Amino acid sequence: MNEYVLSPIEPAHINDLKQAYLQQLTRPLDGMWECFVEAADHYAIVRNGTIIGYFVINSEHKILQFYVEHTYDARPIFKQMLSETRASGAHLATCEIEYLSLCWDHQTSVTTHTLMYHVEEETEIEEGVFPPQAHFRNIELSELDIVVDFGATTLGADSSWLTGYFSELINQGEIFGLWIDNQLVATGECRVSKTQKPYADLGMIVSKDYRRQGLATNILRSLVHRCQTMGLCAICSTEKDNVAAQKAIEKAGFISQNTILEISL
Repeated sequence: MNEYVLSPIEPAHINDLKQAYLQQLTRPLDGMWECFVEAADHYAIVRNGTIIGYFVINSEHKILQFYVEHTYDARPIFKQMLSETRASGAHLATCEIEYLSLCWDHQTSVTTHTLMYHVEEETEIEEGVFPPQAHFRNIELSELDIVVDFGATTLGADSSWLTGYFSELINQGEIFGLWIDNQLVATGECRVSKTQKPYADLGMIVSKDYRRQGLATNILRSLVHRCQTMGLCAICSTEKDNVAAQKAIEKAGFISQNTILEISL
């Protein structure tokens, strides 16, 4: 009989454990990956009626997080979790050292999925420079339909999802638009983390007709400058195959010392 019970639980019921998990990391997690974690299934690890840890697994049977309080040996618990869930793989960042160590014992292959970037605190970034006819400013709620159409056209994303996503960003003052000749040609996001202070996740989208003009780099520089004036630390990420985004990010002053891995188990 197993010493530990693994049972479904709502994320809100293990907030203290989730915070303890974040605090042990050597680098902050990417905000979008945090959203993926929150949307996945959470399970409590229980011993003698007490919750001593948790893990998160998505609909593809991939583990997204695993944490056990340090007074317990995590390895047999992790092995039990693999046996009971039949997880086929895991996503994790190289800053999640303890979780990475557990996965490494069972891995059959490892690939890099995403590069994660940050700006060193002592690096001062000046605002980006845009063409004379361009205006970079907050997007207003009255412009929601415009930015949703822009996102759907440029990314091919679902309009209904974008409506909710952009509405929240507009209400929080965290999305900006670059307008040229009264046309929205690019957007930039500065999402202040609610769980990992004082970090803010940056992102940008540039219309296909306006790429390779340095707009992405200058949008990021403007957002980093904004973060620095607010006492925030800027982070961002991009997939390993998106070379154009990597160049823009690095030109804006970011460096990458952390990656998200995809591990087969």
